Amino acid sequence: MPELGSDTIMASCYPSCSLYQQWEEHAVELDLSKSQYIIRMVEAGRKQLSVDGSAHTTNQELRKQLANLQDELERQQARNEDLNQQLQQTAHTEIRSFIEENPGLTAPQIIQHVADSVPSRVAAHLDALEGTHLRQEDSRYYPKQGGDHKNTSPDYE
Repeated sequence: MPELGSDTIMASCYPSCSLYQQWEEHAVELDLSKSQYIIRMVEAGRKQLSVDGSAHTTNQELRKQLANLQDELERQQARNEDLNQQLQQTAHTEIRSFIEENPGLTAPQIIQHVADSVPSRVAAHLDALEGTHLRQEDSRYYPKQGGDHKNTSPDYE
């Protein structure tokens, strides 16, 4: 706190008589001169204002960030649902198209066609799941940390 010294300047204010009397009493309780008391109270008030002002702004900014993140989460969840539906529809559409192009197929022929197309479909499923449910490390897939999934990393060689 600034103290009275030789490099001071006169500053004045005009409090009510009752307020000035309260300041005098409080200064006596703190064993301070009236000038020291006023200087200390003004500085304490300035510090409190800057703390309250920045805290208010910070809380407001954090609320806005939270709202933005919640909006982004909702958008991403909707996008994931759409992608999952597209994947499911793609599998059904692929079988239906194959049968339409080759009427009279037997179940083993359809199964073989589906088996032949598994690598490309698995890659699409992995792409859709990576980041939301899976993570990839060194060309291996693991359940994403957090949620109900256990984070296991088996050593299959």
